[in-house]
Amino acid sequence: MDKTFFALSHPTRRVLLARVAAAAELTVGEAADGLGDSPSQITKHVRILEAAGLVARRRDGRTHRLRFDPAPIDEALGWLARHRAFWSGRLDALADHLDAQERADG
Repeated sequence: MDKTFFALSHPTRRVLLARVAAAAELTVGEAADGLGDSPSQITKHVRILEAAGLVARRRDGRTHRLRFDPAPIDEALGWLARHRAFWSGRLDALADHLDAQERADG
């Protein structure tokens, strides 16, 4: 999950990922169109997305095609949901305790 969160931490990578996720498959050039980054920067971003497992690259001659893989996002969402449930429960218990204290003091 560290690689997933790292990959999602950069705005350019989030744009690339959103574009690829919205299409069945995009070339790297199509995904990067209009971003203003150099080809080497785009290559670096794509490699980071690949290392996180968020995109799969398929070479078709000189053309590189990208496809979105939601599995790492699903794993991260599961982790976040578990922690959200835990902390929501703890904060609800704290609120109940403070309400009880306030009633006892008031």
